[in-house]
Amino acid sequence: MSETRLKVYTRKPDLEGYSIDLANSVHIALSYENGEYIPLNNDYGILFAKGSITNKNTISCKGLKNPCVFETADGKYAVMAPLCDNEKGYDDETKGSAAFWITDDFVNYGEMNMLYLGADVCIDKISCVYNGQLGRYEAIWQDSDKNTFENYFTDLYAPHNMTAPVYKGMSEILVNDTVVISDNVAYRLRKKLMPQEKSMMSPEAMKFKFTLATGWADPQIFKWDNKYYFIATNDNTNDIGIYVRESDTVEGLFEDAEPILILDVDNEHKFIQTFWAPELHKIGDDIYILFAVSPDYFNPQCHMMKLKKGGRISNPADWERPVRVLRQDGSNLADKGITLDMTYFEAGGISYLVWSYREHIFSDKDTGSMLYIATTDMHSPHVLTSEPVLLSRPLWGWENTEGTINNEGPFALKRDGKVYLAFSGGSAGGDSYAVGLLIADENDDLLNPMCWYKKPTPIHTSYTVRGEYGPGHNSFFTDDNGNVYIVYHAKTALRDAPRCTAVRGIWFDDDGEPVVDVF
Repeated sequence: MSETRLKVYTRKPDLEGYSIDLANSVHIALSYENGEYIPLNNDYGILFAKGSITNKNTISCKGLKNPCVFETADGKYAVMAPLCDNEKGYDDETKGSAAFWITDDFVNYGEMNMLYLGADVCIDKISCVYNGQLGRYEAIWQDSDKNTFENYFTDLYAPHNMTAPVYKGMSEILVNDTVVISDNVAYRLRKKLMPQEKSMMSPEAMKFKFTLATGWADPQIFKWDNKYYFIATNDNTNDIGIYVRESDTVEGLFEDAEPILILDVDNEHKFIQTFWAPELHKIGDDIYILFAVSPDYFNPQCHMMKLKKGGRISNPADWERPVRVLRQDGSNLADKGITLDMTYFEAGGISYLVWSYREHIFSDKDTGSMLYIATTDMHSPHVLTSEPVLLSRPLWGWENTEGTINNEGPFALKRDGKVYLAFSGGSAGGDSYAVGLLIADENDDLLNPMCWYKKPTPIHTSYTVRGEYGPGHNSFFTDDNGNVYIVYHAKTALRDAPRCTAVRGIWFDDDGEPVVDVF
C-alpha cells in the first residue's frame, strides 16, 4: 500500500487576484509514490487566521505563516502556525504564542486555539511534535532574529504544564510541515477538496453559459404559479429601481424576457438610491420582496414589499407600498448602522430572518458587516418576534481581505434535516469575493450561535471556476426534476469588470454539503 504524505504551506501573493490576506493562510497538498505534491482546494487557502476585536469594536485582521503539522497524543492531527500582521509580518497582540487547530481528517476543524510558549517575543517559526516515548509535546521555535527556544508540555490545551522556554542559541530551524496520513483520510480529502467529474451531476441538470446577464448582481431565480422569475440588483441603472423578469422557463429569463420595473424612485416615501439585493419569498400565503433602499443620503435599510392578493409579480400596480423592517417593540431594525441583504427561511416550524448589519462604514470605526438572525411571524414578517442575535462576524482572513470586511448576502438551503446558510465575504465588487457556509440542524435552536458550524473554508471562490472572478451573493433554486442550482454574480476579468449573473448546477457530497466546483 502506498504512503500518502500531507504538506501544509502558505503561498506567495500574486497579481491574479490572490492577495497577501489570502496567501497568508494554510494550504494543503498531497503526495503519492513519485513525491510530487498536488494542491487541494484549487490551491486556495483552507485554514485562515481569526482576527481579534479591538476595544473600538473594529476587527484587527491577521494572517498565518510557516505552518507545521503533527500527530497528537490521541491520534488526531494538529496544524500550528504563528500569527502575523499581513503588512508588518509579525503580530504584537500574540507575542509568544502560536495558533493551532485539531482535526480528525483535515476537512473539519475545531476552533482556532492559542498556545502560549512563555516569552514576550514574536514567533516567526515553530516546529512541534509529540514524543510518545516520553509522553510529551516538544516545540522548538525561533523569533525573527533566529533566536531559538525549546519548550516541553504534556497538554496542548493546558499551558500551565509547559516548561519555561530554554534558549538554544541562534540557528535556523526546520519546520515539520509534512505528515503521513492514512488511505482513508487521503480518500476523504480528495473527495472533499478536489474538483469532481461532471458525471456527479444529474444528467437532466441544465447547463448555463457564463455570463447570463451583464450588470446584474445579487441574483435570485424564484418559481411561483408555474412561472420563473429573475430578480437582482441592477448595476446598469446605478442600482436604482427593482426589476423582475418573467418566463415559462429558466432559459427564457435570459433569452427573451424583458426586465420590468416594479419599484421606481419614490421621493415622497424616500426610496431614492441603493435598491439592493431584492429577494422574492413566499411567506405564509403571500409573496414578498425583501430588499434594502436608501433615502437621498446613503443609509440602506431593510424593507419588505407585499404582493396584493391575486396580484401578478410582474405587474407594478399589484404591489403594496414597501414597509421598513421593525424590531419586536416597533422601533426601527437599526438607527445607528445600515441593514441590507435580508433573507427569509423556515426551519423546525419557525420563521427566521437573517440580514447584514454594519456600523460606522467608511470610517476608522467600521465594524465590518455582520450577520444577524431573529425570528418573525409569517403573518406579519416585517416585525421581528425576538431580539436580533449576532450569528457571524468576518474574523477570518478570507472574509476580511483587501480592506473589505464583509459578511453579507445570506441565503438558506434546507436538505435532509440540515440548514445550509450560504453567505459572502470579502469584497462585494472585487476579486476576493467568496461564498462561505454556516450549517445547523433544522430542529436546533437557530438563535443560538453555538448550534451553527461555520466552515473555515469558502465553498466558492475565484479559484473554483476558471474564468469567473469574485463569485458571491448567491441564492439557490430547485428545478422540476429536483436538481439544485446556485445563482450568483461573478466577473469575467480581474479588477474593473461588471458583475454578471451566473447559474451552475450543484451536487451534494458524502456529508450532504453543497459542492460547486464540478468541472
